[in-house]
Amino acid sequence: MNRSNSQRVQFQFACQGIDWNELIQLFKAANLGGREGDKVRRSFENSSVVCFATRGGRLIGAARALSDGEYHATVYDVVVAPDLQRRGIGHALMKELLAQLPVWRILLVADGDARRFYQRLGFEPYADILARIDKTKLFDRG
Repeated sequence: MNRSNSQRVQFQFACQGIDWNELIQLFKAANLGGREGDKVRRSFENSSVVCFATRGGRLIGAARALSDGEYHATVYDVVVAPDLQRRGIGHALMKELLAQLPVWRILLVADGDARRFYQRLGFEPYADILARIDKTKLFDRG
């Protein structure tokens, strides 16, 4: 990513100063919406590791992981602004996030093009994973 200093991607590993509405809009722009309001903030603040990517003061990417700190972690909510995808930002974001995780097994859910992206980062199919999904808990109840 050869760019001038004003266009350099910077990474932040804390939630302080994050504009949560900007993050929600980033999720929507990348078709990863579905969550609204305070639920997004709480999910990042309650994560073991977070990584936010900014460029020129603009939030352009985010990712988070939950971990037991010893053996396992699961990556969630990896997003890059659609106008900046396929420029190495997602790869750098994941590299920064993964470097913060001192565990031997890292899981994530991916499909389609995202699956190929994560495979290039060393992820491989792990056939014995099960999931229970309850979409009624996706939103805060008003």
